[in-house]
Amino acid sequence: MDHADAPVSFGQALYHRHSVTEASPHGSFNGSNVSSVLPTEEWINRSDNNKEASYYQPRKIRQCSSNAPTSTIPYLEGALTKACVTASSDSTDPATVQRARSKINALLQTIGGITSGLLKPGSRTPIADTPVWLTPMVLSGGFATGHLAAGGLLTDYETELAHQLGISPTDNPADTRSKLNRIWLSEPFYSQLCDMLDRGTYRVNFPEESVMLVVVALHRSGHNDEAEELINTIAPFMGRVRFFPKPAQRPLPLDRKISMMTVSDALTQLKNRFSPDPEHRSNTRRRIEKNALVFDQWLPLKNRLLKLMLDTVKGEPPYYNETGELCGGTPLTTMTPKWTEEARRFQADRKRVLKQHPELQHRSTKKRGSERILLRSLEIALANPPENQSPSDRVDFLKIQGNLRKLLADIHHKQGVPGTQKYQKIQDAHQLWLTEYKNRTSEGQLLITQLLPFKDNNEISPENLPRDLTLMPAPVKKLFSKLQPRELAELLEQGDIPSSEVLASKLLAIVPIVKSESITDPTLATLFAHVGRAFNKRRSLLLQNFQSQVKMDELPWVKPLQSITPVDKAKELENARNLITDVVLQTFAHFPYTILPNPFLKSLTQLINTLPKYSVRQIDLTHELASDIFEHGFSERYLKSAKEAAELMQGTLYEKYYGLEYDRIGLLEHKSSLYNLCHSLSGVPAFTNPRSYRPHDNGKIIEWQQIITTHNLATLTNALCLHEYLQGDNGAKLSHKVADWIVDKCSSYNPEESCLVRLHEHKNIAFAFRQMLFFLSFQTSDVSFSVLAKLKTIPTVIDHKIEAINSRRERDAEALESMTAGEALKTEKIIYQPPPIVEVRQLILIQSLTQEKEQANLMASSLEAALLNQSAQTNLKPFVGWL
Repeated sequence: MDHADAPVSFGQALYHRHSVTEASPHGSFNGSNVSSVLPTEEWINRSDNNKEASYYQPRKIRQCSSNAPTSTIPYLEGALTKACVTASSDSTDPATVQRARSKINALLQTIGGITSGLLKPGSRTPIADTPVWLTPMVLSGGFATGHLAAGGLLTDYETELAHQLGISPTDNPADTRSKLNRIWLSEPFYSQLCDMLDRGTYRVNFPEESVMLVVVALHRSGHNDEAEELINTIAPFMGRVRFFPKPAQRPLPLDRKISMMTVSDALTQLKNRFSPDPEHRSNTRRRIEKNALVFDQWLPLKNRLLKLMLDTVKGEPPYYNETGELCGGTPLTTMTPKWTEEARRFQADRKRVLKQHPELQHRSTKKRGSERILLRSLEIALANPPENQSPSDRVDFLKIQGNLRKLLADIHHKQGVPGTQKYQKIQDAHQLWLTEYKNRTSEGQLLITQLLPFKDNNEISPENLPRDLTLMPAPVKKLFSKLQPRELAELLEQGDIPSSEVLASKLLAIVPIVKSESITDPTLATLFAHVGRAFNKRRSLLLQNFQSQVKMDELPWVKPLQSITPVDKAKELENARNLITDVVLQTFAHFPYTILPNPFLKSLTQLINTLPKYSVRQIDLTHELASDIFEHGFSERYLKSAKEAAELMQGTLYEKYYGLEYDRIGLLEHKSSLYNLCHSLSGVPAFTNPRSYRPHDNGKIIEWQQIITTHNLATLTNALCLHEYLQGDNGAKLSHKVADWIVDKCSSYNPEESCLVRLHEHKNIAFAFRQMLFFLSFQTSDVSFSVLAKLKTIPTVIDHKIEAINSRRERDAEALESMTAGEALKTEKIIYQPPPIVEVRQLILIQSLTQEKEQANLMASSLEAALLNQSAQTNLKPFVGWL
């Protein structure tokens, strides 16, 4: 992401705080600067509701050194507060709490590194004395923690290797890792590395883990000098970073088929659902297990208790007849020795169950309920049988019999008694649920056992499992289906890829495979694919001063690898061009209402760089900029993209609607001219100090840049020659699909949502409307007017919502008047708040819906004016500039 192209939406940007704080004298970081914000066990275990307020102390956390970029501290402070609240929540499951605690530690390390000057946010080398090619661990927002991704604690296979060599892992970790790195340069480990390279039985999770494999490949191809130079380059970091791969039993399948989930991720989900280990039990699972325990152990006891009471009834069980009269026999009338023996056996079994399952104890301490009355009646009957009762006891016993008779009649009416159809239906439902639960659990645990040998694989096929997939429960089969490798087009058609962001992540995994297909040496093709996939997992850093993210060619072992890798240039060219065109068209077809996300653009850029410059028109893709760290300038490629758009969109509906002058834009010569134009169109006042601009001011400027450049739509259309595609039926389908999406979003608009949610919706509608205008610019007027007719239905839907609120207001007013007059409301159950609060809330909802209706009307009228070549009613375009 060039100069911090982090994909932050306008809604998020509005809530980012940026302020220059007072600086403290510079000093080395030892944790003292942030010790005041470290959450203690006492604070985390507090149960009051003021944890966040008591913890949130900005002045303590903002004691930064004079050279620290203090504008980043508030963002980290907010993330730290959120993580602390999550870690201290009583309702959060253990796994989530553990993740929150880990995030707290990482955030504290990041804040400490920034305050001490050891970390430099906004730089390509954020960690002091660390080269750019080492992969840092990066938090959300693009902040480096100070740790290296391929460093840190020893992994399991490193520990196992250390034991084999007689090295104690408890020694100095740096010395241990340095020894583990160097052993691969000697026998027998060098031969083992050669075997792993030939067979592909290795895993590269981070790019650094491929270095030793590259060294072997260089040696075997006769490039000993390059191999020696590479070893000298990594030598200073042997103790900090792992430069060898993880051994694997099977090679990793490398083709264009991808799965929606890795085996490791599936195992994690299965363990969370079915593993008996306590650390995998979430709160939801604990509730389900408790229900299963109740059905399995407690309900049979309750049914036995009910049957015991009914066995003491002489005649029919108590019931209510059609007129509501209590009929049937009286309980506690016939108590035989056999019944007494059975009752005492029941009490013993109940105590045993409570002892074995203490979590059911709360059910035995209830002071009310039918079960409590039945149990108490049984205890009295056993302790004081009728033959041993005095006259006074007899009076009390008759009262107990009367209450118990009424209770049994109520139970008979609600859920039936043994021998009735209603009772049996309920018991069968309970038993069915319990049987299905036990089957799901056993099948899930069996599947965990069968998947464990494949935990290093990205995907798995049904023939690898001895268990028949058709016998598995539906949720398990759905989970397993995500492991099946399929073509990207198939995943899109079946709806498994729900958004362009998910598509981008899958494309990042495919691009290295496509690039490796043109490599004629299978061993080097596999190695190159592993390196590419690992590099694409590298998280982007927050960058400033128009810096670019680290490129794969900057890794010191990639260029030597490329120099010995034989490539079929014709096949490379054909594969890249076909994939670029196919992916862009697939994205347009399935997600025409969303802009191309930054990860997607990153993947396309990698493919474009594969193509020779003469083979395709130069493509300058522009990323979505982060409004909270916007540096008030655009790089050269944004100017090139603007000129591309001017060449394609001049004289179109798109230009008319937004009031652009593409003839002038096409003549811009300097990138500062583009920024000045966007600033002028946004209406944001000019400030001499960039920090005076608020994030939403920056957002307006950035949005106009996206409008002028069409955010890569014009660039891709020109480069891939998509004009005929957009002019035909496909373009009309795209326009209608976006229009339908806009109508659905506006019609389902909920004014009661938070401001942040509604701001996200408005931003997404703005982007979708812009893309719809682009597609319509290639269509005839008939298509445009049919789309306009759809947009004109939005105000009618909003009117219905306003009418519903007004009707509710009228009913509330009538009900309030009736209550004032002392009339009882018997037909409706209405929960009233104080009338002024209800009235104000309803008026706010109506006002919000009215504003939405005005925006929808303005959107439709402005589009109609552009279609009729008329002047728009106002210069303020809908959903643009007011965000």
